[in-house]
Amino acid sequence: MARGISIDHHRGVAIYAILMFIAMLSLTLMAPCIKEFIIDRFGASNTKASMFFSLEMLAYVIFAVVWGSLSDKCGKRKPFIVFGFGGSAVLYFLMAQANTLSLLLILRFIQGAITVMAWSLVMTSALDCVHKTSYGKTMGVIGMAMMLGMASGAPIGGLLAEKYGVFFPMYFASFLFLAGTLISATLIHDIRIENKPDTMLESVKVLVEKRELAIPYVFSFVDRFTVAFFILAFPLYLFDAFGFSIAERGMYQALLLFPFILLQYPFGKLSDKIGRTLPLIIGSFFYGLEMCLVGFVGRTTLIALMLCCGVFAAMMFPSTIALAGDLSPRNKRGTAIGGFNVFGSLGFVAGFSAAGILSDMYGYCTSFILGGFSEMLVALVAIPFLVKLGFGSRTRKGDNE
Repeated sequence: MARGISIDHHRGVAIYAILMFIAMLSLTLMAPCIKEFIIDRFGASNTKASMFFSLEMLAYVIFAVVWGSLSDKCGKRKPFIVFGFGGSAVLYFLMAQANTLSLLLILRFIQGAITVMAWSLVMTSALDCVHKTSYGKTMGVIGMAMMLGMASGAPIGGLLAEKYGVFFPMYFASFLFLAGTLISATLIHDIRIENKPDTMLESVKVLVEKRELAIPYVFSFVDRFTVAFFILAFPLYLFDAFGFSIAERGMYQALLLFPFILLQYPFGKLSDKIGRTLPLIIGSFFYGLEMCLVGFVGRTTLIALMLCCGVFAAMMFPSTIALAGDLSPRNKRGTAIGGFNVFGSLGFVAGFSAAGILSDMYGYCTSFILGGFSEMLVALVAIPFLVKLGFGSRTRKGDNE
């Protein structure tokens, strides 16, 4: 086990959760005012406006492993986290000054590359500072912060833009990242990583040497693949099927997010006690099954269905990240968690595309069936591999490598 683990685990995890909340809040802060900020200001099409989000996600995919492997080689996470938050603060401020769409998109890509350095290594550091027997509940806390930030960003950004102008959410994001810079510089402590890799390439080799990492990576991909359906296709379905207003559509989306946010910690803690397999398989299978039913129930039954989807999503999510932590060597964990986040970002990209294409070609009901079936299929296929790995029982105390 690596030396230097803080005695006050709870304080350290709380700080990392605050930093994750800041990063994820900024992710969705501009979503409500993208029309005024890009389309109206630059005369851009919807496709060009969507690049504001796509380029950030592309930067996540390209750079998550790069920063992770570099932090492994240096044996430190803190300098990268501080630089990631500080650089993001500067770039959000500069994006508010951009006077052409091309410049804005270039800055957005750079910002994505810097921001993923911050939040991916925050996730890695949260695993570094606790024992393996606490990975589940730790990732439950981090997952709660992630989803609460993502859920809060859009409504806060909309209110700020409406009251203070379309540029204010950018300045607010810059302020948040500046606060994150101060918090990370003063309150977090690096864990000394023993046997650090001599080169970045040596660290990256963990992705090939630890082939079992493919299991949480595939779950990371398919989980976010299906979430993209609920972000893009679900509100469109609610309008077409029931004629719901914007507020009603938001409420139904919140029905999934509410239990998803609240229950990640208890389910993560449960996975520390009983192992990752049961929460991961049961959560994924029934989440996928209920997703298949979305297009076949009435508006009242849909309320219960969305609440249940949120419960099962909360069951699987912390177990997935904790499993990636279980399988990653401490001295190469930056790369391993970076790979986990790469697959998650790819899942979002593929999910948004699939949700649009499938709903146009086959209708909403069929698209939800195909999305849910993909989650169920992964859950069933993964069972023998998880059993072989031995993650059906409680993680052994002290097993930290």
